[in-house]
Amino acid sequence: MSYDENNINMFCVQCKDWIDGDWSEHGCPSGYWVVADKEMVGIAERLYSMGITPMTAIWTATELGAWNDYEYQLTVKIDIGSRISEAVLGELPKGWHYFWSTAPPIKVDMHMIAYVEHWYNFGFDESAEERIAKQIKEFEEFLETRDAEAVKALLLLTTG
Repeated sequence: MSYDENNINMFCVQCKDWIDGDWSEHGCPSGYWVVADKEMVGIAERLYSMGITPMTAIWTATELGAWNDYEYQLTVKIDIGSRISEAVLGELPKGWHYFWSTAPPIKVDMHMIAYVEHWYNFGFDESAEERIAKQIKEFEEFLETRDAEAVKALLLLTTG
């Protein structure tokens, strides 16, 4: 099993609509467009409401090992486009991390919030998709605990 790329599309966080077909026909500026899969739209919308417009919000389940549907690298990635002070959102839920780095050799800056897990499907309780959905829901719930106006104020204070 691997992630279905057909679930990835362009979503506009300003008008809260999918951008289908000819992008030039969409009325909102491209700065509001997020490359997202359908399960990640809630996270993109919550971040936008706090003044953080993500560039991408995607998940992957990469199958590892020789046995089918057993060992996975589960990843949920949100590229927020620029580095923010970690105090803005505070300590992230267990398993979630801020990633600030420059990727060599072309010196591309990375500004991500991500969840990464080496997960085994023992067949008892949940599938890889269900595990990913659980992590996405938990992060949405975490974002709901943040005061949007306070986050916007902290962003203004810390980024100028």
